[in-house]
Amino acid sequence: MQLDRNSLDKLLKLNDKQLMSIIKGLAADSGIDPASLNINVNDISSLRSALSSATDEDLKKVAEQYEANKRAKGRR
Repeated sequence: MQLDRNSLDKLLKLNDKQLMSIIKGLAADSGIDPASLNINVNDISSLRSALSSATDEDLKKVAEQYEANKRAKGRR
C-alpha cells in the first residue's frame, strides 16, 4: 500500500461514509475484523483530525505496519 501525503489528501476529501468504508476495508485487508473497530460516523471527525495532522514519518510507519500485518495474515 502506498500511503503518502497525496493519498492521504484524497482520503480526507471523501465524505464520512466513504472514508469509514475505506478504513474498514483497510482493517479487513490487514486481518482486523472491521466490526471490532466500533467506528461510527460520529468518530470520523476525530479520525480526520488525526489523519490531517499525521507527519510523513507517521505515514511511513503506518504503511509499514499495514504491510507487515498483511504479510502475517497471508502466512496463517
